[in-house]
Amino acid sequence: MITHMKKIVLIFFVIMISLKGFSQFDTTAPYFKDKVLPKFSLLSIDSVYFTQAVLKENKNTILMLFNPDCEHCQKQTELFLSMAELPELAQLVMFTIETQEKNKTFYDKYHLEKYPFIYFGRDYKYFCLTYFKPTTIPLLVFYNKKNELVAVKQGNIKKEDILDILK
Repeated sequence: MITHMKKIVLIFFVIMISLKGFSQFDTTAPYFKDKVLPKFSLLSIDSVYFTQAVLKENKNTILMLFNPDCEHCQKQTELFLSMAELPELAQLVMFTIETQEKNKTFYDKYHLEKYPFIYFGRDYKYFCLTYFKPTTIPLLVFYNKKNELVAVKQGNIKKEDILDILK
């Protein structure tokens, strides 16, 4: 009787393990689940680490994942820099996973030191790739003044659309 019971337990155990193998891995990007501005740590051009704590409170925030060599990213940056109303509407956090050398070249090319509403850094922990799971760049993530997710856009976005999102 005991050996029969052991066989039943063993069979049950094997079935449970087999069923676990058929369960699907959750591939949903974390930002879908937690719609609040995430904590991040970036490495500035000056090799100083900074977090979301440096951002101004009660201000819309745009996160932009980009690559310094990406033509679309360069065009999006140029659009942001041409928007005279942007500093009043939002702060922009630009980040990349590229080397500090490439980042410095990009930073200098666009004279980003002239724009106090722009925070620029290297995502040295590759946080964005795991948190937002982008499929293309630039990736633009918009948060309102309460740090709540408003929109996620992949690829370039027009001025009118940016203004609509920031209203």
